Amino acid sequence: MSKGLQIGIGALSVFAGVALLLALGGGDDGTFQYYTSVSEYVGSGDPARASRVHGFVLEGSIAKDLPAGHVDFVIRDESGGRLPVRLAGIELPDLFADGAEVVVEGRQNGERFVATQVLAKCPSKYEAESSAERPKL
Repeated sequence: MSKGLQIGIGALSVFAGVALLLALGGGDDGTFQYYTSVSEYVGSGDPARASRVHGFVLEGSIAKDLPAGHVDFVIRDESGGRLPVRLAGIELPDLFADGAEVVVEGRQNGERFVATQVLAKCPSKYEAESSAERPKL
């Protein structure tokens, strides 16, 4: 067998091995989905997996504990699902408030979702206006 053929077979074997490892996944513990709703997350049955959950901050649920260095709040969705959240830190987005649309990233820990990051959606004033609202040129 020629030297070039041996190198080619070796390279092909390595490529096939890497492709097989990627296909099997080796576990998706560190990967995120885009996001799920609160109801989908609560019903998923896999609380140990890192997740992104979308919802709205429940009115009156924000409790900042500055000495302990965390913020507790509850998010809800249109289906009525609720999820208690603890942000491990006190830095919140400027748009975070009662009723704000948010995505929390983190993991379930007991009865509470422990978030490492909170993303707040911009209000609808930044969405494109309808043709009826546009001034005529």
